[in-house]
Amino acid sequence: MNDAPFIALLGGMAVFCMIGALYFGLQMRSAKKETNIVLEKYIGIQSEVGWSDRLVERLDQMEWAKKLAPRLTRASINLKPAEYGALFIVVIVGMLFFLYKAIEAPLWLSFLGATSLTPFASKMLLDSRKLLYVRKVDSQLSEVCRMLSSTARAGLSIPQGLEIVVKEMPPPIKDELEIIVRELRLGKDIELALKDLLSRVYSRDLQVFVNTLVIQRRAGGDLASVLNQMAKTLEERKIINKTIDASIAQSRFSAYLLPLISILIVLMMGQMIDGFFDLFTEWFGIIILILFISLQILAFFAIKKISDIKV
Repeated sequence: MNDAPFIALLGGMAVFCMIGALYFGLQMRSAKKETNIVLEKYIGIQSEVGWSDRLVERLDQMEWAKKLAPRLTRASINLKPAEYGALFIVVIVGMLFFLYKAIEAPLWLSFLGATSLTPFASKMLLDSRKLLYVRKVDSQLSEVCRMLSSTARAGLSIPQGLEIVVKEMPPPIKDELEIIVRELRLGKDIELALKDLLSRVYSRDLQVFVNTLVIQRRAGGDLASVLNQMAKTLEERKIINKTIDASIAQSRFSAYLLPLISILIVLMMGQMIDGFFDLFTEWFGIIILILFISLQILAFFAIKKISDIKV
């Protein structure tokens, strides 16, 4: 009896459990640190800063960490850049060990697979989580329009209305509008602040919202009725978007499952056929591998393009 598939399965489960344990350990560490900050603020208990915390703070000051921090925030990932980087390295090492030891792939192929699949998976994770963040913001825009319409009827200006919205609305729209309110208090022009909001979180609905505020500020008019009508329009767009998402869900998941299934088939063939991975040590096998990866990428983007319906 060939025990290689069983060993490979156990190795994969072990790597998965190790990555999961590290992730939840970092989450608990972040929660513990936030608790210590609260205790220090209200009770006055000074928490001891360990060497690992000092190392994380020093790494977070580096340029790559400063660029990564906003992406983690908008992806709703409660990890610091240094912690995410450590998890990223562990995933690469774990996948390298899994491909080389459990699957018995060549070392160069294992290294290529680990260093290419892990950044790709990380980018997909951040982009998908950012898309969820943007959709949460879009889902709150109709309520923001209603509140701004009420403040306009009460005779308040747009900056004053935004301050009331920040006090009443929950995150994530509260966090984004709070940045605008803070910038307005420091003297920044409202049009520039709204354009910066679009650069941070871009969506078609948010662009319509920003353009409406800018045009109404320049040209004047009945801002309350315009915002009230926009709230109704955004509600209708929300219903249409949900209908479209339900219709294209199968195609969207096919785009993500296609590369995964193909990779699993290659790994299964490597276990079933002796010397299968030796093919990729020759020029003919390398050409086949390049064609395989190219066609997978082409199919992924083709399916994504077909299923991308804009309203």
